Amino acid sequence: MNRALPTPAGDVALVLARLILGTIMFAHGYQKLFINGLGRTTQGFENLSIPVAIVSASYVTVVELVGSVLVLAGALITVVAACYLIVMVGAAVFVHIPHGIFAADNGWELVGAIAALLLVLATAGPGRWSVDHLVRARQGSVPALESVPSSAPTSAPAPQRPGLWDDSPPQPRE
Repeated sequence: MNRALPTPAGDVALVLARLILGTIMFAHGYQKLFINGLGRTTQGFENLSIPVAIVSASYVTVVELVGSVLVLAGALITVVAACYLIVMVGAAVFVHIPHGIFAADNGWELVGAIAALLLVLATAGPGRWSVDHLVRARQGSVPALESVPSSAPTSAPAPQRPGLWDDSPPQPRE
């Protein structure tokens, strides 16, 4: 039977995934802001017929720069993943899909791989070596790292999420 990685190896995998993704996205944001400049980036967006080019270029640049730092730190992963997914869908639709799959042909494979990694991080979370984990630990609400047993009833309603940082079920009050 195929199983998930044991916790220590899973934590290493999540850190490596965050480091790789954060580095790639930082490089893209850095290029847009500091190498090309926002003016040239906006002009490039206009040439690609991306709607509201100045707003789109600004949004993408901020998400890539700020989001990359948050991904590297493992902070607000779900929010950052949602913002990045907007960027990836826009890049795919407006730029890459018409060119096929291969990145060498300006196809969608890179944005597809980044989107897949974002979905995995949003689902799995940033791991124990992250700001999100530290915040939950300080609040005393770190959820168990094991999955729900397969014999658990499937008709039970999902627990309500008490707050942005807390993925664990509500604790009884004393």
